Amino acid sequence: MEVIEKYMINNTVKIAEYKLNQHRLEGTNSNLSIFEVAKLMDALKLADQIKNMQTNSIFHSFSVN
Repeated sequence: MEVIEKYMINNTVKIAEYKLNQHRLEGTNSNLSIFEVAKLMDALKLADQIKNMQTNSIFHSFSVN
């Protein structure tokens, strides 16, 4: 489950970074609204927070077995 979640986060980050880079290159000709750009930036920030939270978990190596 954790592996799938990690790939989903990484995929979201790659897509958001790509769209923001395209927006930056296109400048005023970009199709993205300010709200869409803000949403992409929030997704990057949230993904970074999730990655930090997962690595700082005290139950990381806990097993029920």
